[in-house]
Amino acid sequence: MFKKIGLSLLLIVTMKAATLQVGTLTIAYAAPCQTLPQCREMSRETRDNIADIIEEEAALGEEIAAIQADITELRRETSELRAVIGQLEGDILGLSLEISALAEEIYDNLEILEETEARIEILVDQVAQRMRITQRVNNRNTILTLLSEAESLMDFIRTARMFSQIATEDAANMNELTALIAFQDELLATLEAQSEVLQTNRADLEANRAELRVEEARLEEAQTALIALENDMRAKMDYLGSNRINEQERLAAIEAAEEILSRTPPPPVVTQSVPSNNAASTGGNSGGSSAQAAIPSSSGMAHPLPGATVTSEFGPRWGGHHAGIDVEIFSRPSAPILAAASGTVTIATYGSGMGWHVVISHNINGQRVDTLYGHLRYRPPVSAGDVVSQGQQIGTKGATGFVTGPHLHFEVHPGGFSWNNGVDPRRWVNF
Repeated sequence: MFKKIGLSLLLIVTMKAATLQVGTLTIAYAAPCQTLPQCREMSRETRDNIADIIEEEAALGEEIAAIQADITELRRETSELRAVIGQLEGDILGLSLEISALAEEIYDNLEILEETEARIEILVDQVAQRMRITQRVNNRNTILTLLSEAESLMDFIRTARMFSQIATEDAANMNELTALIAFQDELLATLEAQSEVLQTNRADLEANRAELRVEEARLEEAQTALIALENDMRAKMDYLGSNRINEQERLAAIEAAEEILSRTPPPPVVTQSVPSNNAASTGGNSGGSSAQAAIPSSSGMAHPLPGATVTSEFGPRWGGHHAGIDVEIFSRPSAPILAAASGTVTIATYGSGMGWHVVISHNINGQRVDTLYGHLRYRPPVSAGDVVSQGQQIGTKGATGFVTGPHLHFEVHPGGFSWNNGVDPRRWVNF
C-alpha cells in the first residue's frame, strides 16, 4: 500500500531550536535528502504516500461507518436480550411461587391423607371385630336363641332392636369405610398428579434457568464483540493518523531541505588570489564578512584557515578514526575561520566533543557537499539558514569541546553531513 519510504522512519524538521547550557542556539539536523533531484523524487514519493493514506482514510471511513452500523445493531440486540432476560426472570419468579403453593397444598393433602388412613384403620378394626362377633353368633344361632329366650314381648323387641342397631352400625361403618377408601384413592391420585405437576414445573424452572444462562452468555459475548469492534476502530484511526502525521512531517523536512538546497549558491567561477598578511589578520571575532579565501582547489573549495599548518591528518588516530583534518596557526590564537565555499549554514551550535561548530551545505556542480568547522572559540556569528559566501568569516579558531589545544578541525561530507562519515579533506582542499 505504501511505497518504499518507511513510515516508521524517524522524521525530523531540518531546522529546530534547542536550549543548551551555553545559551539558546539554532540547530539544523541532517535533512532526509542530499541533492535537489533526490529531494524532488522523495517529495513526489512522499506526496504519493500521503495520497495513498488519504485514499485509505476514505476506505477506513466507510469501514468505520459499517462498524458503527454493526455497533448499533449489537446494541439493539443487546436491548432485546435484556428484555427476554427480564421476561425469563418473571417466569422463573412465577414458577417459584406456583411451586411454593403446590408444596403447601401437597403438605395439607398429606395431613388429610394421614387422618383418613388413621380413620380407615379404626373402622377396619371395628368392622373386623363386629364381623368376628357376628360370625360367632351366627355359628351358634345365638340370635335365635336370644330371641326365643325372651321373657316378654318387650324383651324380644329390645333384643331385636339391638341386633338391628348392630347391623345398621355395621352397614354405616362399611359405607364410611367404602367412602374413606374411595376418598383415599382419590386423594392419592390428586397427590400423584400434584407431584407430577411439581416435577414438571421444576423441570420448566431448570430449563428456563438454563435458557437464562445461555441468554446471559450471548449478551456477554455481544458486549465483548462490541468492545472489540470499538477498540479495533480506534486502533485503525490511531494507525492512520500516525502514518499521516509521519508522512506530513517527512514532507515538511524534505521541502525544508529542498528549500535550503535551492538557496545554496553555486561555487564561484573567479579564482581569488592568495590573501596578504594584512588581509589574513583581519576579522577576529567581529562576525562580519571577509573575503580571505585562499586559492580554490579544482573542486572549487578554498582553505578555511589560510596559512595554517596541518597538525593531524585524516584517518586512523589514537586507536580510532579521525574523520577530518586539524590545522593550526600557532602565532595567531584568534585567527578567523573562513567558509571554504559559498553555501547555506545548516548547523551552528555547541557540542561536548566538537565544542562550538558550524556545518555549511554547498552546491558543488549540482552535488551537495557539506563542510564542518569544529572547536571554534566563540559562538559562531552565523546561524542555521544563513547564506554565506566563499571566504566569509564564520567563526574564530579556538579550543572548545574535547581538544588538547587550539586548532581548527575541518571535515568534508559529500552527499550531506553525517557524524564520523567524512572523507579526506585533501581531496577537496589544497592544504
